[in-house]
Amino acid sequence: MSKKFLLGLVIFIAVCLHNANAQTVYFNGLGRALVTTDQLKGNALTINEGGVTRPDTLSGRRGTGGYTIFDLGVNAQPNENLRASAILRIRNDFGGFYGNGSSVFFRQLRLDGVIAKIVKYEIGDIDLGLTPYTLYNFDESYHDYEADVFAIRRSIVNYENFNFGNKWRLQGAHANANFRFTKGIEKIGVRVFAARAGRKDILDLVNPDRVNWGGRVDLVQSKFFHIGGNFIQMVDLAGTVPVNQFEFDNKVGTVDFKLGYDNDQIGAFAYGEAGFSKYSFFRAQNDTTVSKNGNFYDVGVSAEYKPLKVKLFVSYRNVSDNFSSPGAQTRRIFDYGNPVAPTPFAPELFPTIKGGVIRQVGLLDRISDEDVRNLNIMPVLMAYRPEYNNITPYGTATPNRKGISFGASVGEMEKVVKGDVKVDLLSEVVGEGSTDTRKFTGVRGGLFFNVNKLVNWERALGLNFGFRYEHTKRDGGNQIDLKSTLIDAGINVEVVKSFDLIAGYKMLTAKGNEFLLARNEFNEVVNPVQGYSDVDQANTILSQGFNQGLLAAGIRYRFTKNTYFTGQAVFYNNKSKLQTSLGDFDYKINQIFLNYTMVF
Repeated sequence: MSKKFLLGLVIFIAVCLHNANAQTVYFNGLGRALVTTDQLKGNALTINEGGVTRPDTLSGRRGTGGYTIFDLGVNAQPNENLRASAILRIRNDFGGFYGNGSSVFFRQLRLDGVIAKIVKYEIGDIDLGLTPYTLYNFDESYHDYEADVFAIRRSIVNYENFNFGNKWRLQGAHANANFRFTKGIEKIGVRVFAARAGRKDILDLVNPDRVNWGGRVDLVQSKFFHIGGNFIQMVDLAGTVPVNQFEFDNKVGTVDFKLGYDNDQIGAFAYGEAGFSKYSFFRAQNDTTVSKNGNFYDVGVSAEYKPLKVKLFVSYRNVSDNFSSPGAQTRRIFDYGNPVAPTPFAPELFPTIKGGVIRQVGLLDRISDEDVRNLNIMPVLMAYRPEYNNITPYGTATPNRKGISFGASVGEMEKVVKGDVKVDLLSEVVGEGSTDTRKFTGVRGGLFFNVNKLVNWERALGLNFGFRYEHTKRDGGNQIDLKSTLIDAGINVEVVKSFDLIAGYKMLTAKGNEFLLARNEFNEVVNPVQGYSDVDQANTILSQGFNQGLLAAGIRYRFTKNTYFTGQAVFYNNKSKLQTSLGDFDYKINQIFLNYTMVF
């Protein structure tokens, strides 16, 4: 750790404390200590060569890792119109003693304030989002009823990757203002922003600076009607590198509305969003420019009967195959590892099996691995694994989709029961890799049951159940028939005050076949690779069966609402019927997970 940095830190805090009388200075933060110990088992640790089985000598069997972090938030507010904030992180990875191996850096820097009591602004590391078709970091979770034992792991990964809701963490500036009226309309809201599309090395002299800029105008007539207009452009800035090897430009404009009636008993609304995209990409290497236009519309109606907490909805959408909206279509998870890493990347937990074959991201990694999340807005649609999400792999804005969605919900989390179900009946607008189109059927939902409220028990006792089913089918010459099912169950029992027993189980199964679609640098679909079951032999073969099971159980003690300790035993089983020249790829991971988190 740099002595100069520590000296600067001490001076910084001292100045803040010295000026505390002249301005408001306050602190907040988070501390976390996390340790996992893991054991790898299964047939993936043996290699079959010429009928002779031998151990895999390149893959690990056991491992222990973790870290301690302390995030100190320093907020200085000299007056009601200005605030400066910074989050300083001190981190010590497992195995470091007396500061050896520690790192100190600023996790966030931000300035915000108010101009003329009207315009609010923020500069620096900010969170931005608009609508599901313009700027939206869609959630990869399959439903809203994940067991607490898994939700704890996912919340850590979300925090480490700035996944706060559906917004993107970007570096830039954002301003908004609301103008209120006494007659005719309630208010008009205006927002503008400009930010980098992602991280870039300052020594990178090949890739130009790429920014997102845009905004929204929102007219609210009353709680019964509002309409908004959105615009966002993702563009390469000319002149930011000596020679522009390529130039990217993508524009998206949309209009959204909500119209209806609402009182203490019922609420009924019509809502929707429609718009266009204009895509252009120039590549100097072959002096080629590709341009294409896309469009979409998404309309629906909803109704709610408030005394029974019952809601119904139905919607229809049509998203053209050329609709391009990077801010809404970028995936949150790298299904095949992180391509921006300097070396071939795989999950940190036992990265290789079967003599050096990269282990692909599974259910355990998706909730616990902090390094498979994507923090950059991508100009090209990212590759995905269809067994995890084949209907809307790029969120609501997934291109080349049309069809109807409908569903219902009942209850609230604070009541005895909360549950919902959603059905998607979609198809492709045009065939990809075939003149025939895929048809998609999806059902997802879940149930949360507060047993303690039903039996009037003073301590918490909750049960949850979630599910997701997908079926992709295509007739014709290149037939497709892929089914996948995910089941999620959990329990939370407060044995004594603030002391919980928590457990959960996830199971993902898939069977059938699918074709992976390859895209070039112009985001165009090229000839699809051979059937999925013939390509990804390092992973699992869908046509021969695919199954993942994740079981976890443990304890949680809640010191306060935001401070807790948890200890968990985790059992992960990745099983397939794949048989190759190296043998099968079945494996198990047994893990002990310990975590203490304090928020202040």
